[in-house]
Amino acid sequence: MATNFVTILALTLIPILFMLVPVALLVALQVWLCRKSVKLGLILPGITLALSLLLTLSLAAFGLARGVVIGGGGNSVVSASGQEIPAQEGPVVQERVEMDFHPRTLIAAGVVFLVTNIPTAVFGGIWLHYKGRQDTYEDLKRMRIEDLE
Repeated sequence: MATNFVTILALTLIPILFMLVPVALLVALQVWLCRKSVKLGLILPGITLALSLLLTLSLAAFGLARGVVIGGGGNSVVSASGQEIPAQEGPVVQERVEMDFHPRTLIAAGVVFLVTNIPTAVFGGIWLHYKGRQDTYEDLKRMRIEDLE
């Protein structure tokens, strides 16, 4: 009984650690970059925003294009709908790409955009925190100089 509990605990904690350690390291890197310079703190939010846009646009592009290629060589070809189409002998006979817009593609792209921008929001929040601290420090420094004059 005890070994089952230990096994279940280990099998649960190990994947969680493998997910949390890289996240913690990235957050620590963002904090370090923001402390170095406010401009350096924009690197990670920029990278995560670019990756989320890349994923979203590729999902939208592949969601719009549905192609069917019927080729030769004796092999069957699988269409975009998943149906197996027997190929004809010889060279490629027909190639057709349909561009269809479905509202579910737009909804899926929106959901992917929101989910993939979670790290962008976290890194941006860390950047805003350190930028606000730096602005406050600069305001205090300016007030001290004005008081000395």
